[in-house]
Amino acid sequence: MPTLYLLPNLLDNSQDHHAFFPSTVDTIVANLGGLIAETEKEARRYLKRFVFLAPKTFRDVPILLLNEHTTALQKEELVETIAKSPAPWGLISDCGLACLADPGADIVLQAKKKGIQIEACVGPSSIVLALMLSGLGGQRFIFHGYLPREEKLLMEKLKQMTTSSQKEYTHLFIETPYRNQKLFKQLCTTLPNQSWLSIACNLTSDQQWVKTDRIAQWKKEQPLFDKLPAVFVVRND
Repeated sequence: MPTLYLLPNLLDNSQDHHAFFPSTVDTIVANLGGLIAETEKEARRYLKRFVFLAPKTFRDVPILLLNEHTTALQKEELVETIAKSPAPWGLISDCGLACLADPGADIVLQAKKKGIQIEACVGPSSIVLALMLSGLGGQRFIFHGYLPREEKLLMEKLKQMTTSSQKEYTHLFIETPYRNQKLFKQLCTTLPNQSWLSIACNLTSDQQWVKTDRIAQWKKEQPLFDKLPAVFVVRND
C-alpha cells in the first residue's frame, strides 16, 4: 500500500536529531522514495543527517516542493506521485512537526481520499512545548497560527480573547520573527494588565528562554527578541 510518513524536523538545526527523533525515523528516511518539503535547501539539509545504504546517498532522494506557492493542480500531482510510488514518501515542515502551521494538511487529506496510508512520527513541536512551559494550562487551548497584520483587525482579535466566552481557553499564536517586537507592543497595549502572557523563544536550543508574567509586568521589562523564533501564549482570568 502507498504510504506517506509525516516526519519530524528540528526546531534548532544545530542540534543532533537523535536527541529529538525516535530511532524509527532513521530507518524510515533511509528507505524513502521521495521527500516533500517547503524548500529544496531544507530538504537536502534534512536528508543529509541520515545514513543511506550505499551506493544511495541523500542526493539521490527525489524532492517535491509544497509551500504557499503550490497550486491545487500541483498538490494533486504530488498525491498522484505518492500513490504510484513503490516506496514510501515523507513530508516535513521547515521546523517542528508537519501539518502544524504549514500547508501539509492539504496533502494529507487528499492522500487519505486516495487510499494512501498515513503514518505520523513524533518529534519536537514549538507549539506544544510553549504550552507546556508556559504554566498557563493545556486543558482547553486554541492555536490561532498567525494573527492578522492589519492593526485594527489585530486589536479586534486580541480583544476577542478577553471576552467571557474565551477566558477559559489558553490562546497560542506565532509571528514572523522580524515582527515579534511590533506584536509584543500591541499585546501590551491591547490586553488588560491582569492578562497572562508567556513568550517562548529559541525552543530546544542552548539559547532557549521562556518567561510568563502579567501584562503589567511585561510593560516594565520590554524584552528584545526581534528575529528570534517565538511562540506567544495568552490567558485571561
